[in-house]
Amino acid sequence: MVPGIAAALIGDPVYAQGVATFTLEILGHAQSETKIKRVESLLFGLEELLKKHDPKFEFEKSSSQEVRDLLETAIINASRANTESKIERLRKVVFGHIVDPQPYDYTTRYLDLGVRLNDDQVLILKMFVETEVDLHDLREKLKDLRIISENAKDVELAMFASDSKASSKQKEVFKYKKDIHKKEMENTEFDFESVVNKRRRMISKYPEDEFQFLFNDLRVLGLIYNPAEGRASNTGDQAYYQCTALANGFMKYLSEDSG
Repeated sequence: MVPGIAAALIGDPVYAQGVATFTLEILGHAQSETKIKRVESLLFGLEELLKKHDPKFEFEKSSSQEVRDLLETAIINASRANTESKIERLRKVVFGHIVDPQPYDYTTRYLDLGVRLNDDQVLILKMFVETEVDLHDLREKLKDLRIISENAKDVELAMFASDSKASSKQKEVFKYKKDIHKKEMENTEFDFESVVNKRRRMISKYPEDEFQFLFNDLRVLGLIYNPAEGRASNTGDQAYYQCTALANGFMKYLSEDSG
């Protein structure tokens, strides 16, 4: 039995007498039974995802040449994938592109990342991407609060100057608002560090040398970066690193609900 996707890609379901034949037609060199089974897993699993998403989905009517090219890349990568989890990532990337397309060049990178990263790296990246959402909002809030603090300095100097005409009531209200603002700043900083500590707890689960190897690879692959690099404020604390658009797009496909 050949998957409908395979028949559609080859364009001749009669010729495609099985997934093995299809695989050899596409890859040429994939002659081992293990490689064939890997590609079978990719294709049959992809069909299941698409049918679950839309029972009436027909690959041959819905796919563009771009999708076919991506699927061929996924097949080649699947034949080389040494774990089922890597094949699952390839499956999710192709499915994600079909139902929610991202730029072609990005998706080809996702297919490479699907087999390049190991399971621990995906877990680390998942944690960083998920926490980055909260950190981004808190970072923006802190930025706004600091601007307010800076602007308030001039007001405070003028209000409490010896020649100030501000009333005691006005000064009292200013101090009250300043205290509230200070408390809000402290609470926001606490919330920010609480999220960062989630990352630190994950980092602490790995031996230092192992984590450095896994994390540096994510950095080299363009998935994370140090926003403070080259600045005096750079502490080198990896828990403060941020995620790139490539990381966000990749994890979006991996976490996308297929239902």
